[in-house]
Amino acid sequence: MATPEPPSIWLRPEPGARRAAYTREQIAQTAIEIADAEGFGAVSMRRVAAELGAGTMTLYHYVRNKDELIALIDDAIMGELIIPEDEIPEGWRDGLAEIARRTRDAFLRHPWSFEIPQGEEGGPNGTKHFEQSLAIVAGTGLDRMEQLEIVALVDDYVFGFALRTNTVRASAGPDPAALADEWGGAIRARIDSLPDDEFPHLKAFFGAGDPRDVLVELFENVIGETRFERGLELVLDGIERRIERAQ
Repeated sequence: MATPEPPSIWLRPEPGARRAAYTREQIAQTAIEIADAEGFGAVSMRRVAAELGAGTMTLYHYVRNKDELIALIDDAIMGELIIPEDEIPEGWRDGLAEIARRTRDAFLRHPWSFEIPQGEEGGPNGTKHFEQSLAIVAGTGLDRMEQLEIVALVDDYVFGFALRTNTVRASAGPDPAALADEWGGAIRARIDSLPDDEFPHLKAFFGAGDPRDVLVELFENVIGETRFERGLELVLDGIERRIERAQ
C-alpha cells in the first residue's frame, strides 16, 4: 500500500528538480506582487499561474489549492520580519524594537495582509520569527508566560498602529492635506453646533481656528514615523518597569 502524502504543504518536499520549473518562493512572490498592485481579492490560482506563464493545472502540481497558496503568501510575509542572525541587536529592548519596526514595515508594504485568513499552522518563516522573538525576550528574566505576553503586547501595538495607518492612508490618499481641505468646513460646522457644556474637551481640541490645520496635524501625528517610535518607547518603558519589579 502506498504511503499517503502529508496533508500540510510544509511537510511535503518540493517537486523534484527535473519537474520543478518554479519554486514555492517564486509562487509566493508572484502572488504578493498581484496583491500589492490590485488587492488580495485579485489573487487566485488562475491569476498566479498566468503571471508565471504557466497553466493553472501546472500550478496545482506545486500548490494543491487556494489554502496552500495563502499559506505560502503568509509565510513569505513572515520572512520579512526575520532579523538576519548577524544583525540581531543585543538586549531585549533593542531586539523587540527591531522586530516591531520590521513588522510595521511589512504591514505597511502589504496593507492587504490583514485580510489573509489565518491557518492552524505556521510555515518555516513564521516558526523562525517566533523563535527569534522568544530568544530575545528570554533575556528579560521573566517566566515563560510573561515572556509570551510581552511578545503579544508588542505585536498588538504594531498591528494596531499599522491597521490605523493603512485605514487613514486609504481614506486620505497620499495627501492628507487634501482630505483636510475637503472635510474642514463640515467639521467646523459640526463642532460649532455642539453645546459647550457637554463637549468641552472636543471643542477645546479643535479650538476656534481653522479645523483644517488640526486635521493636518492629526493625520501627520497618526501616521508619522515619530508617532510609531513614541508609542513603541512607551510600550517598552512599561515592559522595563515590569522587569524591574520582578528583580
